[in-house]
Amino acid sequence: MTFARSAAALAALTTALTAVQPAFAQTDGVTLGILVPLTGELGEFGKIVADAVQLGVDEVNAAGGTNCGPLRTVVADTGGSAEQAIREANKMIDSEGAVAILGPASGEMVALVDLAKRRKTVLLSPYAGTITLNEIGGDYVYRTVSSDLGDGAASGLWMAEKGYKSVAFLIQNEESTISPAQVAREAVTAAGIELTDMIIYNPGQPSYQAELISVLSHNPDAIYLAGGQESGITVMKEAAAGGYEGEWLLTSDLAVPYTFEALDPRILNDRAYVELAEADNTLDEYKAFAELTRRETGGDPLPFSANAFDMVNLVALSLQASANCTGEGINAVLRDVSEKGTKVTSFSEGKAAISAGEDIDLEGASGPLTMDESGTPKGAYMILKAEDGAWAEEKFYPASMFE
Repeated sequence: MTFARSAAALAALTTALTAVQPAFAQTDGVTLGILVPLTGELGEFGKIVADAVQLGVDEVNAAGGTNCGPLRTVVADTGGSAEQAIREANKMIDSEGAVAILGPASGEMVALVDLAKRRKTVLLSPYAGTITLNEIGGDYVYRTVSSDLGDGAASGLWMAEKGYKSVAFLIQNEESTISPAQVAREAVTAAGIELTDMIIYNPGQPSYQAELISVLSHNPDAIYLAGGQESGITVMKEAAAGGYEGEWLLTSDLAVPYTFEALDPRILNDRAYVELAEADNTLDEYKAFAELTRRETGGDPLPFSANAFDMVNLVALSLQASANCTGEGINAVLRDVSEKGTKVTSFSEGKAAISAGEDIDLEGASGPLTMDESGTPKGAYMILKAEDGAWAEEKFYPASMFE
C-alpha cells in the first residue's frame, strides 16, 4: 500500500469514525483511541501506526470481538504536540468513552502519563522509546517497543563496527531524538571514535546551514543524524550542497519510503544507514503478521507496524480476560496475558484459551511482550542500508545482545 493510498484510506476512516455516536452511549463494545502524529515530523509513522491498529481491530472483530463486544476506534492527530495530545486524549475519554489510547510518540507519551493514571485509561505506544518512560512508565502506561537505551547502544555498536574514525552528531531538540543520541554518544566515546561535533538544533527552521558550518569543516567519516522527517531531509540536502561526501547513520524517524521520495538518491544510496527497533523477521509470529499485511494491504509491513498490531491484541486479550470492560480492567491484567501460561500468537488463539480457563502468554509479531516495571519489553534492532532507492536489511542485532 502506498502512503498516498494509506493517507486517503485513513482520511476516509477518520470521517466515518467521527460520524458515529459516542461509544459509551451504545449497549455493547468498547472504543479505542488512535492518537498519532498524522502531520509534522512524524506524520508518516502516524499513518503507518493508524493503519496497523485498524488492521488489528479488524482481525479482533472478525474473530467475534471480545467479551466486551466489538472494538471501535476513533482517530485524532497530535501534530507532534504534547498540548494537542492532551486535548485530544481528554476528548476521546469524555466524548467517545475510550478505555485505551494507542499510538502517541515519545513526547506526547510523557505528557500523557498523569492523565492516563488519573483517568484510569490505558496508554500504549509502539514507538515511544524515550528513556524518560523507564522511570515513570508501568501502571497504565505501556509500550510494545524497547527503550531508547537499546537504540543508542545499537547505533554505537554499528558505528564502531563500521570502523569510523570520526563522527559528528546532529540532534533534533525533541524527546524522541535526544534520548537515543545520549546513549549513542556514550557508546561512540567508549569505542574511541572522535566526536567532532555534538549539535542540538530546533526543528521547523527553513535552513540548518548555521548548524552545518562546523560539521562540514571537520569533514567527519559519518554524521549521526537524529532528526525528524521534515528537518532531517533539509539537513541532508544542505549538507550535500555544502560538499559533504561521507556516510550517514539516521535514527528511525527517517526509516520511511518518503525519505527516498524527498532526496536525491545520490545522497542516500550506498551512503546512508538507518537504525531502528525491529522485529526478528525469522519468527513465525512475524511471518504470519507479514502474510496478513500483504493479503489485506497489498504491501509489506512497515516500521513499527508489527508493534502497533501487537498493541491491539494486548488490549483485546486483556478485555477478554478482565472482569470489567474499562481501562482499569485492562490495566489489572495486561501483564498477565503476556507473561505466563499457554503460548498464543493471535487474538483468536488467546480468546479460545481464555474461554477454556487457561492463563496465556501472548508472543507478538514484534517479539516477546513480557514487560519490565516500566511497561517496556526487550527489543531487537536492525540496521538498514539505502540501496537502489529503498531501505534494505544490513545487520540484525537480537535482543540478547543488549541484556
